[in-house]
Amino acid sequence: MEKRKHARINSNTEVHISDQAGFCTGTLKDFSRFGLCITDLPRRIHTENGFFEAIFTCSDLKFKLLVEEKWIKTEGLANMVGAVIDNASWNWTEMVMQHESVDDDVWGNQQLLHA
Repeated sequence: MEKRKHARINSNTEVHISDQAGFCTGTLKDFSRFGLCITDLPRRIHTENGFFEAIFTCSDLKFKLLVEEKWIKTEGLANMVGAVIDNASWNWTEMVMQHESVDDDVWGNQQLLHA
């Protein structure tokens, strides 16, 4: 069982990556308030100090996030990348909160408040 501070929200959204040298396309597999998991990326992306931009639309809102690569897993000819969002906008946080389960929110979980 995964032990994460914030629950992952499944996606399957096309994401465009700008790696300071060019562009490529991948799939946003899942996300949380502070991180992304992107699949179907080319084996080589040229990050600058581990940072790249992820550009995508989610819940009819467009996002351009600066993210830092934390891990890479090779899957055949493509990579899966886990990344931490460097400086999330308030729009991003609000959108993610709308998708989170009330059980994942400590302040919203009344059972924990009255325990």
